Amino acid sequence: MIALSATDVRTCEACWNAPVTAARHTEAGRDLLCEECAEGDYPRRVDLFPPLGIYGLPPRQVRPEGKHREGPPQSPPNPGPPLPNPPPAPSPPGTPPV
Repeated sequence: MIALSATDVRTCEACWNAPVTAARHTEAGRDLLCEECAEGDYPRRVDLFPPLGIYGLPPRQVRPEGKHREGPPQSPPNPGPPLPNPPPAPSPPGTPPV
């Protein structure tokens, strides 16, 4: 077992299931993996916040004209109950909202 700091992940960064038991050193830093993923040389699934953002996610499918779908926007299948009219009075100061 490798030594982990308080900020290291405890779950394999490749399969996200098994506990960390191995480390692989790369140009970007250290990959923390389970034994099976380390032996299989599996890549990490994502890099979280290096330095800002999430990298490694699959690319979004956006059409060249910038639209996701054809036609006008659609409402959700179940929009829920209607909003009250008039809106309820705000809670008094120092009390939790209702």
